[in-house]
Amino acid sequence: MDSALFDNSKAAYNVFKNNMDLFFNPEIERRKQLNTLPENFVLFAAQAIFFPDGRPYIVRLNEEVSVEVKLKEGINRTHSSFWPELKEVEYVKLNEKDFSNCGHSTLILFKDGYQLTFDFRYNKLLCIEYLKVAKEFLDASNFTLDKNYVFAFIDNAFSTIELLAKTDLLLQANKSILGKTSHKIISTEFNYRYKHSKSDFEIERRKAFNKLSGIRTKARYLEGNVSIASKELLSIKNTIEHMYILLCDRLEFDSQIN
Repeated sequence: MDSALFDNSKAAYNVFKNNMDLFFNPEIERRKQLNTLPENFVLFAAQAIFFPDGRPYIVRLNEEVSVEVKLKEGINRTHSSFWPELKEVEYVKLNEKDFSNCGHSTLILFKDGYQLTFDFRYNKLLCIEYLKVAKEFLDASNFTLDKNYVFAFIDNAFSTIELLAKTDLLLQANKSILGKTSHKIISTEFNYRYKHSKSDFEIERRKAFNKLSGIRTKARYLEGNVSIASKELLSIKNTIEHMYILLCDRLEFDSQIN
């Protein structure tokens, strides 16, 4: 979740202008054409909500906007005409259950200027459920590795990283993996998404995913020989844990590992 203040910085202004040009001004103009806005219309709040399943986004203006605004500790809000300044706001986020898996861009006029908050993490509640299950397999894989149960580690590690890969794709609103999916679909989409990545970690986690995918059936069903060094097992373990922690951080979810 990110915010941009409408101040004198070029970057903040460009973000503000892009959102106005793409989402808010067209909606204001559309409503003016329909004569559904008052002549003295003043914009003090605007919101675009983006759906993860490909539905068209919706735009809401002024009183239609619904968000949770949390103020920083120690702010005196007892005055009857209180309205916070930008520096007094800790965060702005969606507060409606119907849109809990949506992304959004929300503009609010506070006492001393506009603040634009945008969050393009999709399927957030669904992803947290996947992380909870992934955590169980992660704990199981760590236990089996400590016991040197190599085949059991491979099976549980693959289940963990596959769930994490799907979570990562869901956060990006990848419609191909909504609902029931197969090993093949997750593998195809995950590899396609990071095929040309130059990030060392993204390359490493893709390598770990494909390694486990290639030997998991052999390990689980004794279909062929499995040859993997202890050093590589530990590297895979560390990669999966790092992947899990990063996703937890993105979703603001407790990432404690047993």
